[in-house]
Amino acid sequence: MSKKPSNPNVNTKPKSSGALRESETSTRESHKNGYGGKMIEEDGTVKINRFTPLVFTGTARQLFGIQFVNILLSLITLGIWIPWARVRNRRFFYGNTRALDEGIDYLATGFALFKGWVLVLAAITIFYVTPLFADGVPYVQEGLSALFVLVYPWALTKSIYFNARNLAWRDVSFDWKGGYFGAAWYFFLFPVIAVLSFGLLLPVMSCKARQYIVNNYRFGKTSFEADLDIGSFYKVAVQALLAFIFMLILVGVFSFCILVMIFGYQTGDTLFDNLMLFTAYDLGNMSSYLLYLIPLLFLATFYATGAFYHALTRNIMINKLKLHGGIKFRSELSGTKLAWIIISNNLVTLLSLGLLWPWAQVRRYRYMVESTQLRPSQSIDNFIDTQSRAGHSIGDAASDAGGIELQF
Repeated sequence: MSKKPSNPNVNTKPKSSGALRESETSTRESHKNGYGGKMIEEDGTVKINRFTPLVFTGTARQLFGIQFVNILLSLITLGIWIPWARVRNRRFFYGNTRALDEGIDYLATGFALFKGWVLVLAAITIFYVTPLFADGVPYVQEGLSALFVLVYPWALTKSIYFNARNLAWRDVSFDWKGGYFGAAWYFFLFPVIAVLSFGLLLPVMSCKARQYIVNNYRFGKTSFEADLDIGSFYKVAVQALLAFIFMLILVGVFSFCILVMIFGYQTGDTLFDNLMLFTAYDLGNMSSYLLYLIPLLFLATFYATGAFYHALTRNIMINKLKLHGGIKFRSELSGTKLAWIIISNNLVTLLSLGLLWPWAQVRRYRYMVESTQLRPSQSIDNFIDTQSRAGHSIGDAASDAGGIELQF
């Protein structure tokens, strides 16, 4: 099979010396941890029973060019280009994600996404326009709202199926076998119940929803499986809660120091009196602009907690994930590092007025990808040949993936 990627956005240039040094450092770390080393032999075969990290070869400069053209064409076409823009973005990210030295193909077209956008736009138009022509009919908009709630699991199922069938690796496509009632339970009813339980069931919901998604994925004719433990999710939830409380205390103390620095503190008054003094302060003072930092710090605390929880639960899921036929996976995300990447990305994007958003996207995606590893326990070529003979090649997928992606 030819190694030349079909995606024009794939970066095939050799790494710079700095990138090579970083790669060598990563390899030394892998040896130290006992699972690394050279996974691709000189003849192109893959070593088995060794964890091999995924690699991302895209650059922020490439993505900046893609998004610049996408924004320009979206403005010229009054938004019609947006589905094609999404396809170009996805091909950039998937095509530059290398698993065992092979990129991932994204097969969808802009027109396929455009059909979904037209349906969603028509549904939204009906929702807002119908009550204008049915003024005397009671509960019209309420009835449409209930109808949209019933349609939501179907739309979500169609979207997951569409994206799975339009992904392929080494000429073998993915698939998804989830159904309407599973989506309704795990993505709508269960989250509502978890919220009503004051968050006590959120780890259960998170565990079961991830397991439902994973266990319905297929690669060719072979199924994925992840036997997730609810206790592990509760453990991570407790860790995230403790981290949140700790950060909240730090932000609270820092915010109080800012308030005292700006307004002063009258030791003879009560805390309530000092708070009333703060609210009555003239915000025209230059130093008062520091006050805007306080809500941003609290917002960053929520972002950091969410990233921390996401990283650790993703590790649980990926480490339990396996593809029947001999492939296992490993994830080594750091919750604190991912939180720092997300917070600093948002800060840099804000300060650059959005110009560094492509750099931030690549930075986060590269960390997520290169913290993920896979380990084939048999010849990957024989495994791929088996899936191709089973009838799940790219050609079969292209004829069957003519669905739509619906996103509200």
